[in-house]
Amino acid sequence: MKPTALLLVIGAFTLVASAEAAPRLKPIMREWKTQANQAEQMLSGAQPYDQAAVRQILTAMVSDSRDIEAGITGTSANARSVKDRFSQFEADAATALQAASARDSARARFQRVAADCRSCHDALKN
Repeated sequence: MKPTALLLVIGAFTLVASAEAAPRLKPIMREWKTQANQAEQMLSGAQPYDQAAVRQILTAMVSDSRDIEAGITGTSANARSVKDRFSQFEADAATALQAASARDSARARFQRVAADCRSCHDALKN
């Protein structure tokens, strides 16, 4: 993810998230980027597959997305949209977590998680 895209996403979330939840997003998004890159390296075969590490990454993503969803208290269409995106991300990360015992299965499921990240960033660029 490009730094400018990250800033745009954080700005968009600031508009729809509660004042207390917004400051927590920036470090979470940075951590997710780092974790996603690590997972992609293992899932692509560029690094040895470490099932425990992939499980840890996906577990953290599921937990964080639940926390973010809970912190979005607005009822506007934008707030609901962002909350729905994190709900979908959580579901997709949980599905990838369930498939983590086999690299090929996990890779296929993780592609959806990565697509969720991209689609959210793409949608919030405007």
